[in-house]
Amino acid sequence: MRDSIFKTMINVCFRSGDILKEHFESRNYTIIQKTTPFDLVTNADEESQECIISTLSSCYPDIAIISEEGAKIKKYDKVFYVDPLDGTLNFVHKFPFFAVSIGYWEHGKAIFGVVFDPIRKNLFYAEKGTGAFLNGEKINVSSTKSLKNSLLVTGWPYSKDKVSGIIDEVKHILKFTEFLSLGSAALELCYVALGIFDGYWEYSLYPWDLAAGILIAEEAGATISTPSGKDFDLFKGDVLAIVPNLKREFTELIREKKS
Repeated sequence: MRDSIFKTMINVCFRSGDILKEHFESRNYTIIQKTTPFDLVTNADEESQECIISTLSSCYPDIAIISEEGAKIKKYDKVFYVDPLDGTLNFVHKFPFFAVSIGYWEHGKAIFGVVFDPIRKNLFYAEKGTGAFLNGEKINVSSTKSLKNSLLVTGWPYSKDKVSGIIDEVKHILKFTEFLSLGSAALELCYVALGIFDGYWEYSLYPWDLAAGILIAEEAGATISTPSGKDFDLFKGDVLAIVPNLKREFTELIREKKS
């Protein structure tokens, strides 16, 4: 059954990716503000989600689905975590860096992760214990050994009361290395897996933001924790995915700033 689940996840990612690509290229979508002017949803998100949920629920009615739009977050023994459009702000502003993301977890552990970038036709995927892949080719994290030679990536919280603390943190980190922010947690994690970025950290994310990407990054050789080096918790959403050589150096910087 697991093989069937994995294949279905990949197939529905392709189909929902086609929906997003069509809307993106035609500019035929409506935009609704959720909590802030930067927290948006479009009818492309909703159509992609409908495609994914209808397929997964009909094929696997006994497996729970938690998806971004209208989600009620709780723990299940078996669950799909679905982000039908990770990077909506990018999508709306015509920046072609967004993806479909589906993670399948059992008993609190990641089993399968699939992330599809419909613009570049890049399919990232992983199964626990078998490595990470991009379009059929195995991928691995970088071999960077020093933070001063690294390139990191991060994101910004929607909650503005958290921004000042993050700004202080990144000012401190900028003394030692460079970082970017590209607006799609799923793809940023995949780019760590691909060896483009040496590490990714962010706070207060949702399970659907991370459930697929952290498995792909981990299977490519990244270590997964909180930014301060504690055990990662999918429901708390504070994440660090980084090259093993750099974890100690980075987490010491974070703890140093917070102390």
